[in-house]
Amino acid sequence: MLHLTVDSTQQAPEPKPRAFFAGASIVWTRQRILWAIFVVNLLVAFAGASGVAHNVGDDSGAALNHSMESVQRLVHGFDVSALAELSSLPQQPLRGMGTMSIWPSLFFLVFMIFMTGGILVSYYDDLRLDTAGFFEACGRHFWRYVRLAIYFLVVMIPLAFLGSAFGKIYGNINDTAVSPYPAVIFGAAATVFMLFLLLSVRLWFDMAQVISMAKNERRMYRMLARAAALVWNNFGSLFWLYLRISVIGWVLFGAGLYSWMMVLRPESIGLAFLLGQAMVIVWLGTRLWQRAAETEWYKQYRVSLYQPVPMPPPPVQPAVVETLTPS
Repeated sequence: MLHLTVDSTQQAPEPKPRAFFAGASIVWTRQRILWAIFVVNLLVAFAGASGVAHNVGDDSGAALNHSMESVQRLVHGFDVSALAELSSLPQQPLRGMGTMSIWPSLFFLVFMIFMTGGILVSYYDDLRLDTAGFFEACGRHFWRYVRLAIYFLVVMIPLAFLGSAFGKIYGNINDTAVSPYPAVIFGAAATVFMLFLLLSVRLWFDMAQVISMAKNERRMYRMLARAAALVWNNFGSLFWLYLRISVIGWVLFGAGLYSWMMVLRPESIGLAFLLGQAMVIVWLGTRLWQRAAETEWYKQYRVSLYQPVPMPPPPVQPAVVETLTPS
């Protein structure tokens, strides 16, 4: 006799290691998604940077032209300290830089929310989507994920207050303690704790997106509840899967940032541009790797829920032996 288990809150068996490597394989086989996002990111970054460059060129040209050091450090290269000095000039050449950069950032955020539905469907299905099917999935899930983004902002509010409280405590310890070590230790512990909370919340909302895509569910509050139960019951395997990919992305991005600041010369603008774009590709690729690994993990999880479990055979009744007594 076969028995089907359908309890959606039970703990799934540990996912096989192929959930980690299969995510990278999925991103590689569907790398058109990565390149499309990279191209849009490059165009948006160019639009945001061009406004800042135009503002700096118009307002601070005289200040730069009268400083050979500024010309060498900014016109023929890029130097973070020179940029800081430029922001302190009385002409205020970088005024409006935040306003000019926020709109491209918001556009890219909306673009990524729109693309998420098509990305998850493409990663979840075994067959590749054509262009029409991909954008149809993007549009079908867009407003659902917008609602999830609003819920995410609501959840981030108490985390922001918690981070602010940690900052005040760090300041008080730093002002009152004789030794600098208590403040350093507290700051490191608070940073690790906040990072853990942020990764956990992001994993929670990632799985809510995956579940809503797999079940084609419109009610996002239900998906958040199911995702919370799923992550809670399988936190070790899911968080370890998510953390490994994050660490790989941090290490590669940190190595690129170190090379950009310490190895490349300021006048190597071409090499700095190529290295910067490679860092962007690594960052986008690791994020897509996380999404692909999550969808693969969830596929394995659903298969494990509906695996037929053989029931033990009924006990064999001992044979009844009749004895004949002589009459």
